[in-house]
Amino acid sequence: MQSCNIYKDISERTGGDIYIGVVGPVRTGKSTFIKRFMDMLVLPILDDSHEKERVVDE
Repeated sequence: MQSCNIYKDISERTGGDIYIGVVGPVRTGKSTFIKRFMDMLVLPILDDSHEKERVVDE
């Protein structure tokens, strides 16, 4: 049986970027979820101010 590391495979294919798809019916909080996710988990760990500005802009 071949052993694989799914996170390593994804990292190699995407150049280290992670893509998350959020789907659901209208008015269920998809945009709110994305904003809160970024505010709580991603932005606090970014040290580079230029990178943080780019992430917020996107």
